[in-house]
Amino acid sequence: MKTILLSEGDPTSINYELLLGSQSYLKKLSKQFRIVLIRGNHRLKDQVFSRVEEIPDTFGLFSLHLHSLSPSENKQIKLGKPSEVSGRTSYRSLLAAIHLQKEIPSSHLITLPLSKEWVIKSGVSDFRGHTETLASSYNRPTYMMMSGKNLKVIPLTTHVPLKEVTNELKKVQIKSLISAIKNSKLLKEPKIGLLGLNPHAGEGGKIGKEEIEILEPLMDAFRKAKLAITGPLSADSAFLKDAKSFDLYLSCYHDQGLIPFKMIEGKVGVNVTLGLDFIRVSPDHGTAFDIAGKGKADPTGLLSCLKLLEN
Repeated sequence: MKTILLSEGDPTSINYELLLGSQSYLKKLSKQFRIVLIRGNHRLKDQVFSRVEEIPDTFGLFSLHLHSLSPSENKQIKLGKPSEVSGRTSYRSLLAAIHLQKEIPSSHLITLPLSKEWVIKSGVSDFRGHTETLASSYNRPTYMMMSGKNLKVIPLTTHVPLKEVTNELKKVQIKSLISAIKNSKLLKEPKIGLLGLNPHAGEGGKIGKEEIEILEPLMDAFRKAKLAITGPLSADSAFLKDAKSFDLYLSCYHDQGLIPFKMIEGKVGVNVTLGLDFIRVSPDHGTAFDIAGKGKADPTGLLSCLKLLEN
């Protein structure tokens, strides 16, 4: 049975407004999917979902309350007021969703936004993000791909300080990256553009050697694997309207690829994890604590996730 699991993310964010704003599409999708929200037992209502103790063997919208909050913790779950309790709740929801996905291997996963800051403050000191947690949980390299209507970007390094990017680039597992790209249902023989790390892609080594020492060997490996790749490209002009376009861009670090992606794709962008045997997606935006509970949340990102999994 086709199943979509949703981890609730941070309950004090806009996530429950996103679910409410997507209710028409969720109801439509639930006629052909079993959609399960994994959440804490706090007071926030999930409206369109039916609470169950175990996942039914039927299509529909269901809510599993898999971890408990004490009465005092429950009082701390307030919209727009993140805390150690909300950070811990979001992390537990993610782990529970991963556990369920392993029990239902054919299922796919939507992770609603959480706050890395508050997960860390809750006691998970080594937390770096969804992508890294999935890599650890499934014991395999994973890769973040931002996917939109016109643009797809994979940052070769993700949530690391800029000063560590060069060393992290040296650690990229090229064979597994190639495999992840080739095996993705969202990529079919893509034409790939690789962004240079340094200004002007290093200018032949005059502004840094990383393009010659790290990126060119990566490109050689891609070509040996029969993947079409061009670069290193000067990142300051790669996304201009009159520049050559590619099906997929590889950026050397997080902001190098995600700033142009978010400017071009806006709210429709989806964060996809490559390297897994199932599809994991997340809206391309954060928790928006500042507008939580004010009726301003735009469900476009969650709708984009649902539409991607529907196809």
